Amino acid sequence: MFAEQMKEMLEVGHEVTKMLNVENNTIKRTFDMQAMTLDKLLETEASAADIVKDLLSLEEDAAQKLLDTVDEKGRCMAQIRKIEEELKRAGEQNTNLQTEIKFLTKELEELKEMETEMQLMQQEVNEDTTEVIPSARYLAQLYHKVTKIDWDYSAEPTLIKGIHYGGDIAKPINIDGTKHSKSFICDYLWSLLPTDW
Repeated sequence: MFAEQMKEMLEVGHEVTKMLNVENNTIKRTFDMQAMTLDKLLETEASAADIVKDLLSLEEDAAQKLLDTVDEKGRCMAQIRKIEEELKRAGEQNTNLQTEIKFLTKELEELKEMETEMQLMQQEVNEDTTEVIPSARYLAQLYHKVTKIDWDYSAEPTLIKGIHYGGDIAKPINIDGTKHSKSFICDYLWSLLPTDW
C-alpha cells in the first residue's frame, strides 16, 4: 500500500513536472512575444519620432516659404504703386501733349501715304533701274527705331500687342481693338513716344 501511494505520488510528480514544463514553455513564449512586441513598439516609436521630425521640418519650410511669399508680395505691391504713380504722371503729361500727338499723327499718316507710294513705285521699277527704293523691311526698321516698339505679329487681328522699350522700364502693350476707338488707340500709342529730340 505504501508502495502504491509512492507510485501514485511519483506519477503525480511526473505529471506536475510535465505540466510545469508545458507551463514554463508557454511562459517563455509569452515573454518572447512580449519582447518582440516591445521591440516593435520601440521601432514604431522611433519611426513616429522621425515622422514628427520630418513634419516639423516641412512645417518650418512651409512657414519660411509663406514668409518669403509675403515679402515678395510686399515688394510687388510697392512696385505696382510705383508703376501706378508713373502712369498717373504720364496721364497728367498726356493732356499737355495732345497737340503734339495730333501733329505726329498727321506726320504718321503722311509717312504711311509715302510708304504706299514707295511700294507702288517699287513695283513699277524694272530690273535695269539703278534707283534704290526703301523696302518694307527698311521702313519697318525705321518705324521700330522711331517708336521703340516690338510688335507681336502672332496676335489675333483684333488685338494690338507688343512691348514698348522707350522708357526706363519696358511697357507691355495689349489693346483690344474691338473695345477701343481707333482715335484712342492712336492717341495711346503716340503717348508712348518721347518728346525730347
